[in-house]
Amino acid sequence: MKKVVVVGKGGREHALAAKLRESSEVSELWVCPGNPGMQKMGIQCAPVESPADIEAFCLENKVSLVVVGPEAAILSDLKSRLESKNVPVFAPTPNVAKLESSKAFCKEVLEKSGVLTAHWSLAQNNEDALKEIHAHDFSSPIVVKADGLAAGKGVWVCESLAKAEEAVDVLGSQYGYPLLIEECLIGKELSAFALCDGKDFVVLGTACDYKRITPDPFSANTGGMGAYSPCDFISAEDDKTIHETFAKTLNYLSSQGTPFQGFLFAGLMKTAKGLYVLEYNVRMGDPETQSLMPRLKSDLVKIITAAVQHELKNQTCELSSLTSVHVVAVSQGYPQSQMILGNPVTYPTQETKSRLYFAGVGEKAGQIVNTGGRVLGMTALAASKEEARKQAYEDLKKVSYEGMYFREDIGL
Repeated sequence: MKKVVVVGKGGREHALAAKLRESSEVSELWVCPGNPGMQKMGIQCAPVESPADIEAFCLENKVSLVVVGPEAAILSDLKSRLESKNVPVFAPTPNVAKLESSKAFCKEVLEKSGVLTAHWSLAQNNEDALKEIHAHDFSSPIVVKADGLAAGKGVWVCESLAKAEEAVDVLGSQYGYPLLIEECLIGKELSAFALCDGKDFVVLGTACDYKRITPDPFSANTGGMGAYSPCDFISAEDDKTIHETFAKTLNYLSSQGTPFQGFLFAGLMKTAKGLYVLEYNVRMGDPETQSLMPRLKSDLVKIITAAVQHELKNQTCELSSLTSVHVVAVSQGYPQSQMILGNPVTYPTQETKSRLYFAGVGEKAGQIVNTGGRVLGMTALAASKEEARKQAYEDLKKVSYEGMYFREDIGL
């Protein structure tokens, strides 16, 4: 029997913890630090967040497996701390986690792996960036990206020179240089997830998320306003390409002495010319995890344990044929910094047909209150996407707090 810790405090970690807790191999599970909403839903949380405090907690409680959620914890020294004390950690090492923390590094890996990706250039300063965008004729949009981590807000799709100049100004001042200037791929976007042991992997499934705050494709970028799973516009040939994409990337990384162990998340674009990789993330997506985990029929603890022991070869992952839809509710003002926070959240205390996952919440006088941009989300499973979205919205309307906002087109 295993004692398991999930590191993180958002909706993704709530969904991971709920799935891991289903395993017959788990005797006890905590989320560090978790959030009060998870606790109200019966998941143990421990108020430890720094690598040193998590290490002390794991040693004191004889934890036998740690699953890391957010990228910041992956990029810290948490993995090396715990593994030096013989506590297995399912996460990539920080040196290969550069796949997410540096988009330039990721593009180089994609090219050297022989994986399709958009044409790009690297601007080391403001002058270089302006030169690149002024050379574009804007018969099609151009994409400006921060190189480093930007919490899902470092990508601007620019349909005009003025917008591109604004993107360079904002991203350059907020995140520094270099910036990536990319061709804008036209098509449909999707996410694919693999669970990797350094050489072998299993594909966990696909999902489609909604990044913009409104249905307007040029509205503000967010961390994600909802998702559905599986992706419903890809073919069997596309599934084969996804498998080959992960294989090529993992083989290249292994050949460079930087094997990848952990969750690998490919952001993909299906174009008329095929599937292109937009980027890699080195963890599960949020909100895609909340749509994918309820569909997972395999024992996640058993698969992760096999990965930690480098024994994923010939393992399989079984998914439900049902479709899921996950809708995120956010605070008024999100994704800007001036948000209305600290309001009591009313939510159904009786079990609903949908799964409720808490994210940006705290507790005040025994009451759950909103403390972050993305507050919570509701996931429904059904035989069709239409049924799932109907159920998710029906149950989300049982939640209320001042300034509550959600998109009404998730799953359409």
